[in-house]
Amino acid sequence: MESCVRVFQFRIELLLTNRVLDIQLMTRKSFSLITLLLLCKLAYGQQINIYPTSLHYGLSNTGKSETQTINITNNSEKSQAVEIYLGDWNRQENGSHAYYEPGTMNFSCAKWVELSTNFINIPPKESAQLIVTLKAPDNEADLEAMKWAMLYIQGSEFRDKLEGVNTGIQTKVNEVLRFGIHLYQTPGAVNTIDARAVELSQNNEESGVFDMHIENVGGVMIRTKTYLELTNINTGEEFKSEVQECPIFPLGKRVVSLHLPEGLPKGQYSMLGILDYGNPDSLEALEQIVEIK
Repeated sequence: MESCVRVFQFRIELLLTNRVLDIQLMTRKSFSLITLLLLCKLAYGQQINIYPTSLHYGLSNTGKSETQTINITNNSEKSQAVEIYLGDWNRQENGSHAYYEPGTMNFSCAKWVELSTNFINIPPKESAQLIVTLKAPDNEADLEAMKWAMLYIQGSEFRDKLEGVNTGIQTKVNEVLRFGIHLYQTPGAVNTIDARAVELSQNNEESGVFDMHIENVGGVMIRTKTYLELTNINTGEEFKSEVQECPIFPLGKRVVSLHLPEGLPKGQYSMLGILDYGNPDSLEALEQIVEIK
């Protein structure tokens, strides 16, 4: 009977920079079983290897183009079909990623990209190449700022039907492997490295944690290092927190949570929140007086 059939669908998105796992269940009855099946499948290892994981372009003049190659290796025992398509993405203040349709964001270079193919079938234990060409637009103004996009390589979908798990219940599992390749276009004349430490505040949810608010006011993506330096006002003893690293796009903002060093003795401290954003001649710092009780 139709009422006895339950369909479950999984989508596994493996982005090389972070792993996203979205699980949609139409019933809770077989949650444990499906989770086990999922973990067993992942335990067999990655079926597709892709290199490189990011492409960096440096077009500075209209009418120019630049071509790079992505190598896709099928490590499995059967042929793998992959489809290739583009999208836009951005980093949020908390470090998470947001995804959009290609060419819809003002920072996008997705419409400049030409692919050698949108579909590849790779025999077992063999490799294939994807040619990715970035063509500069006719509008010179578009080449006055950094642009970026995402190239998705999505594996073929397979389906397994399991019967008799529970009487009268059938399940169908769909697994989709999707890899995200970052595309960065930075014109040669765009090279300003500049950032600001805007605010250092106590975290509202966790004691011993301070949030540092950062803005990238330069023209290129930066990779920041932030940490706390504390000096005991009475003894002069110094302590340093663990360093947190993160990338920030131009005009982007980021909130980095910094933990006080473990075992910090009681006392009053001069605390510096320090931002190192890659400029060898400049550091940003914010100061507070904190008391450890």
